Amino acid sequence: MTEVSSTRLYLGNLPRNVTKQDIEEHFSTHGSGKITEIKLMNGFGFIEYEDAMDARDVVPAFHGSDFKGERLTVQFARGPRRKENFPGPMDRPNMPRPRRTVYRMMVSGLPETSWQDLKDFARGAGLDVVYSETGREPGRGSVEFETANDLKTAIEKLDGRDFKGSRVSCVADVRTKFRLRS
Repeated sequence: MTEVSSTRLYLGNLPRNVTKQDIEEHFSTHGSGKITEIKLMNGFGFIEYEDAMDARDVVPAFHGSDFKGERLTVQFARGPRRKENFPGPMDRPNMPRPRRTVYRMMVSGLPETSWQDLKDFARGAGLDVVYSETGREPGRGSVEFETANDLKTAIEKLDGRDFKGSRVSCVADVRTKFRLRS
């Protein structure tokens, strides 16, 4: 089961030209909760509050609201917060290996990027990402999902979208041992 943060919120359907200041100004119109971090990606982002009560109040106040001409998605972020400094193998000898699935989407046309940013991009489709990987081949990466339906939805939502200034192509991995139903 995926852990849900009590202070960190996912912001979806953000306009591409939005700034941290725009987010701060928009969210300061409700309450006086202290924002501790704002992280923006291409079309989505995260906002973190110091207090869980403030974060809880913001979700119903802003989810579905108009923000610079877009209908804003606001929900509690899933999964643990990504750490800036990753521990080395000796720091985590008992950590389990990442879980893998057969529901793999191949992404091509990628600019130089990390697996974390690719995973965040895929989460922008509103789906639970199980695993992502970059670096084996330049310009290519893969993202794995929990179900075949999530894979199909991700391809529909992400194929042809802009990622860090590059238009990416998303297709189901042909080696996957299942068929997507149309």
